[in-house]
Amino acid sequence: MADLRRGRAASSPKRRASAPIRLHVTGLAGGGDGLARSEIDGRSRMILVPGAAPGDVVDAELLQAQATLRARIVRIVEPSPDRVPPPCPHAERCGGCDLMHLSIDAQRRHREELVLQNLARVPGLDGLSAIVRVHHADDTERYRNRIRLGAQSVRGGVVVGYRAPRSHDLIEVDTCLVANPAIEAALPHLSTWLAGSSGSGELTLQIGAGGLPAVALRWKGELAAGVFAGAERHVHAGRWAGAEIWIEGSKEPAVIGDPSGVSRAVDGLPLLTSAGGFTQAHEAMSARLAARVAESVPEAASTLELFCGAGNLTLAIARRTDKLEAVEGDARAIEAARKNLAARELRAKLVCADANHVQIPSSVRVVVLDPPRVGAPDACKRIAVSRARRVVMVSCDPATLARDLGLLQGEGRRWHAVSIDLFEMFPHTSHIETLVVLDRRVETRA
Repeated sequence: MADLRRGRAASSPKRRASAPIRLHVTGLAGGGDGLARSEIDGRSRMILVPGAAPGDVVDAELLQAQATLRARIVRIVEPSPDRVPPPCPHAERCGGCDLMHLSIDAQRRHREELVLQNLARVPGLDGLSAIVRVHHADDTERYRNRIRLGAQSVRGGVVVGYRAPRSHDLIEVDTCLVANPAIEAALPHLSTWLAGSSGSGELTLQIGAGGLPAVALRWKGELAAGVFAGAERHVHAGRWAGAEIWIEGSKEPAVIGDPSGVSRAVDGLPLLTSAGGFTQAHEAMSARLAARVAESVPEAASTLELFCGAGNLTLAIARRTDKLEAVEGDARAIEAARKNLAARELRAKLVCADANHVQIPSSVRVVVLDPPRVGAPDACKRIAVSRARRVVMVSCDPATLARDLGLLQGEGRRWHAVSIDLFEMFPHTSHIETLVVLDRRVETRA
């Protein structure tokens, strides 16, 4: 299941009155949908086909959502050689693992092609395929140490589950092939725990102290009184590490046990995050990413890190330079980063501020940034006119990465790519983590 930590699901497409049409799927779009082309109303139109694989021949019913045409597969006439039976029983209904119907090799080809296609649009970034390194995950199942679920009261009960594709509808699950087994073990109990509540909310389950699940609940509406007692029972019985329950309108959350997240940083020591706070879901790949980021920072270089979160990259960079300032807009994440640094006796200046709008000091020579899925356009504009000589950018969205790199380049093609690393952070999904290292071009006089 991919972590879509920003944005809202699209509304369900409206059905057009038409007979099924034969489609030849030729590729995949960025969101994992199949791509096909057909003559519609007298002109050639591109059609998105959810659940299709490149090479599929399908009969599909045409749907329409605004200007984007979609089609629902009615029958697979000829399956692609890349198509496999999804190993998860929820795959066709759940909106998380959008590439589970493809072989692992095909998934990897698609993600790598997607990144290169997007980066090819950035002016001045040439010869990219020669500098790309791909890091495949050893674990493609049971790897997620953090998941997010929706919850909604329905007829006296509460449904807890993942969102259906392009919908707000919840798909109730009691198993998850990509979730850490400790998290998966908690799934069957969540609906019962929230029974009697009215409203809706979001749950984050992440690995906490002792390898047990830590639960963070954000709720809009009324919670049944038994929810708090139930959380205490789960914690006291040793099933949960802790729970944080936050009802909309409350000044403070209810805290039971220790709801903090705990993963392993690149140094093998614990990385603490606030309850429900962001951390990369694939622990092993996250450590490999942090190691590569640190390698990209010259020793003793004056470095500014933007969107530092709880310090996953900060800890690695701080071992390379003591001239490090790290910026994050989430106060709870900054506090977690402070604890993580202190536990290792590492130094960095931590600043709680909007990382997208921070000024770049003239002394900074390296900027490291790991923005959310929406990217960091304003930060990139500031970096472009700064005195920084190197940019180390991490991105979970190839499209916004390409946009932001274009903003860095501007009209003058200011930067050249030193290295590109692709990390399989989200197996079975269309999402990928990309690390791009750029150096400012040296101006030469005629």
